[in-house]
Order: sequence, then structure tokens, then C-alpha cells
Amino acid sequence: MESARVIVEVVAGLTPGQDPIPEYTRRWALTSQEWQTAKDNGAHSEALAVLNGKAMGYAGLLMLQPDRLNWVRTDWIWL
Repeated sequence: MESARVIVEVVAGLTPGQDPIPEYTRRWALTSQEWQTAKDNGAHSEALAVLNGKAMGYAGLLMLQPDRLNWVRTDWIWL
């Protein structure tokens, strides 16, 4: 299994401070190889923008569900 370089995770739930609802959790990642290839090609900013766009788009969709969720959080984890 290839190691991750960066992971973006979106979580959401009902009560702030309590655990997120697992079925709403999604993760997007760039592997170390994908990151290196993007850097070598001068496209690392674009690779991060695509990753961020996917995560923020999903977070935005969750924010439109106030009948199911009260909070949404996006975390970046660099490894």
C-alpha cells in the first residue's frame, strides 16, 4: 500500500463536541508518489486545488442539510 502525503477529511454531526456521524465522513488523499509527480511537473498547487475542491464541495453539500446535521468540519492532515 502506498503512503499518503496529505489527507483531507470532512466530518459532520448533530451536536458540536460530540463524535461525527460515520456515514457522512469522507476522505480524499494524495499519495507520496502523486505529490512528487505533481511537484516534478510544477503542478502541486493544482493537485492541492483539486483535492480541496472535492472536499469543500462535499462539505458544502452537507451544510445544505440542516434537517440532518448541525455542524460540518474539514481537516487537512499532512504526513
